[in-house]
Amino acid sequence: MEKRKHNMRFLQPFKLLIQIVSFIVLPAFYINAFAGIHEIYLEIIHGSFDISALLPQILETVAVIPITILFGRFFCGWMCAFGTLGDVIYLLSSKVFKTKYRMDETADGVLKSLKYLLLIFLVIIVWSFGINTFDTSNPWDVFGFIFTFGKTPAVGYAASTLMPGFIILILILAASFFVERFFCRYLCPLGAIFSIASKLRITKIRKPGDQCGKCMICTQNCKMGISLYKKDVVTSGECINCFKCIAACPRKNINLTVDEKDLRPVVAGVLAASIISGTYYVGTIAANPSTINYSYSDSVSSDVNNKNVSTSADQSNSNKIYKDGTYQGTGIGFRGGTTTVSLTVKNDIITDVQVMSSEDDEPFFNRACNTVIDEILSTQSSKVNAVSGATYSSNGIMSAVSDALSAASLS
Repeated sequence: MEKRKHNMRFLQPFKLLIQIVSFIVLPAFYINAFAGIHEIYLEIIHGSFDISALLPQILETVAVIPITILFGRFFCGWMCAFGTLGDVIYLLSSKVFKTKYRMDETADGVLKSLKYLLLIFLVIIVWSFGINTFDTSNPWDVFGFIFTFGKTPAVGYAASTLMPGFIILILILAASFFVERFFCRYLCPLGAIFSIASKLRITKIRKPGDQCGKCMICTQNCKMGISLYKKDVVTSGECINCFKCIAACPRKNINLTVDEKDLRPVVAGVLAASIISGTYYVGTIAANPSTINYSYSDSVSSDVNNKNVSTSADQSNSNKIYKDGTYQGTGIGFRGGTTTVSLTVKNDIITDVQVMSSEDDEPFFNRACNTVIDEILSTQSSKVNAVSGATYSSNGIMSAVSDALSAASLS
């Protein structure tokens, strides 16, 4: 018993350490995981699902979903950067400003349905119909502009380019001062997916009611506002495995179990975090190969040449759109970083695109670069689909190519 008490004393500080490390080294995990689900969904409904082409997205999704199904929402409680920010804000408000508010159980239950409605809206309306009206309303993009560790917060740029999303983020952060894990409880669409998936988890938090008192300390300490005092076994998909209830219970009556056998929370958390982050990095490596070939690929070049070069070569100068030559162009990508490309045109065909320099965030830029350039060369257009999860980096590359084409234009 004494050993268990010792372990519980360090559980929350240890979990906070993992959260901070994840915030620093994996700030884009939330965005990439949701973007991966988005991309996979679009490929499926369009009948163009290709495992090899979607390998990075699949790996990033696999990094989270199976672990959530098996062990519950460890990602939300231990690794999500957005959730960590909410925890820090609420910690400050409750310890420093003493502003602690507990939601009414009925109102809390009703508000929790909002995230499912938001998920349905995104999937059926926004994703399925390709609506981009709400692109500037995304608070996660604003979060990336402002809270990327080691980068100067691009507050002005976020406010000027994503004003609706900026306002929504401010409101979420303000609400987080009063309601613990406000966004996670009520508005997170990825959390809605995890909540459904975690219903199948094999780990359970058990608290035998016949050994409980009437203190309700477990319920009072639950970050997600679950009415734990009513339960012997926590089956709610809202549970994010924060284990505050286990650490707070004065009777030491709450346990994390697998097949009714006790499991140490710290061990479970470290194991889940290690598997999730390891799989994520495999996906990142797959998306961002160490040697990136920015040039026109042979396969694309051959295909375009077979179809178009002979035709273009016979065109008179009066029918030509572009001057032959190599041109440079610039575009603005993620966090306002400038991307510069060199573009070669021959017989009205873009034959080569090379990135000369980029001030963009490397993980996002690398995720977008190869795919966007291949699409530009294949379609012979600077307007192609952005890579999900790297929209601004994609737009920076497309803008740079468009700028170079303007310099090459004969008109």
